[in-house]
Amino acid sequence: MTLGVSAAVLALSTMAASASLTDIEVEVFRAANELPQALYTVVWPVMQYGTFITIPVLAVIALALRRVRLAVAFLLSGVGVYVLAIVIKGIVQRERPAGLLEGVEGREVFAEGSLGFPSGHAAVAAALTVVVAAHLSRRWMLAAVAIGTAVLFGRLYVGAHLPLDVVGGAALGAVAGSLINLLIEPAHTETISAPESRRG
Repeated sequence: MTLGVSAAVLALSTMAASASLTDIEVEVFRAANELPQALYTVVWPVMQYGTFITIPVLAVIALALRRVRLAVAFLLSGVGVYVLAIVIKGIVQRERPAGLLEGVEGREVFAEGSLGFPSGHAAVAAALTVVVAAHLSRRWMLAAVAIGTAVLFGRLYVGAHLPLDVVGGAALGAVAGSLINLLIEPAHTETISAPESRRG
């Protein structure tokens, strides 16, 4: 179910991102991007969940806890979707917000020619979250979903991406994570309990 829906969303968002900007996408972006600068100190740390370095960090933690399947799933889904996002960016060729709109509040610096669709941060965050949902307890899943959602918002807030960029990235990540979950079946889901929860 997750795989099919995510694949459909990815296809639709890719087609939409290849077309002209819509008013609603611009309005949603502005609503997030124009929020106060004071939010940055909270948003920036959370966004790191979608960075490449998070992939090996989570894999090492999983190995330390003797969760080999989980570690491999983190590595395969995270690295795989990171590379896929780069490939798709080269195909779609959608610019970042500052290249398409005026008055963007840029809170990150990007190289010239840097592209926006799909969001690599959103893709990595979604892939890791889907893996967590399959391998760990419900509380860990809810925590990962909350952080992953914050990553999507954060990419709009810092002016790095437009809404379809993060939707497409999240869909790509969900597809990658779901495929890896099919390949690497979880041994069990309750070994690592979230804070204040009991081992199942």
